[in-house]
Amino acid sequence: MLQVVSFNIGGAREMRPAPHDHEKLAVDAYSTLQQVINPRQPTVIALQESGIAIHNDQPRNIGRKMARLLGSDYLDAFAPEVTMCDHPHPNLWDRPAYRNMTGAAEGNAIISNLPVEDWSWGSFQDYEDCNMSGAWVRHTPISRATLYSSGNRDTQPRNLMVASLNYRGIPLYFLNTHLGVLIGEDRHDAEYERSRAASQMRQAQVSEVLCVIDELKRADRANDAPERAILLAGDFNAQAGAPEMEMLQRQFRLLTPENKTSELWTHQQHRVLIDHILLHDPAQEFEVISCHIQSAIPFDDLTDHRPAVGIFARA
Repeated sequence: MLQVVSFNIGGAREMRPAPHDHEKLAVDAYSTLQQVINPRQPTVIALQESGIAIHNDQPRNIGRKMARLLGSDYLDAFAPEVTMCDHPHPNLWDRPAYRNMTGAAEGNAIISNLPVEDWSWGSFQDYEDCNMSGAWVRHTPISRATLYSSGNRDTQPRNLMVASLNYRGIPLYFLNTHLGVLIGEDRHDAEYERSRAASQMRQAQVSEVLCVIDELKRADRANDAPERAILLAGDFNAQAGAPEMEMLQRQFRLLTPENKTSELWTHQQHRVLIDHILLHDPAQEFEVISCHIQSAIPFDDLTDHRPAVGIFARA
């Protein structure tokens, strides 16, 4: 069985007045994943709001620490959305969370123990680390260019990660993203003006995701490679019926969690289901076994999200 997890691990950082402890966050997130997956099974994990930092001249990488805890066969990749160097706004980096850190970045990460599959246009094995991602993962912006001038989510850049993996002889692409959110949008009123503006922003980001998917397909065809299945996971900041999710569902199957209605949410504060797993499988190589939201989290202060888990098998 293939285990797929989408987990936003960073939403409650502002609750901690102490400097951000990347090592502890990695250990706590790993302990939560122990409730979710069997680490000895084929697994791929999409993390949102992950991070790296330099503290006392020592690097701290949440995804890398989690990969080491999961086992020696796990790889990690990180794709920064905001960095202390490129987006030096005091609203973010002058907070107590980043006290005494000489470098830091926030973004998305992928962790997996699946074998790496070559890209159809080249594997680039000479490059051990491409912009902090790694040769088996690429990442690209999906939001409009911004200098992060407001220092909040209204101008936060967003990206898409693409991993080239193989599950039991099936080459696949695994995509991880975190779509934008606007301050003041109403999670329960899609017709509210600010909510409509946020949805339009996310629709533009989804259009960029779909462009990348189209590019992957064209590249595979150009290199006489078979069309791959695509797994897409992330924090979409949108419920299943939102226009941005409907755009994705024209090409993807959206997995529906099997939790009872009272537990059908991933965001703790708003009680909405915004973390999703989707499958595009033109050759019908995968069977969806189950999908659920992990409601039991051992560290309630870790994040304001709960993991979404999908289980797949070869068809």
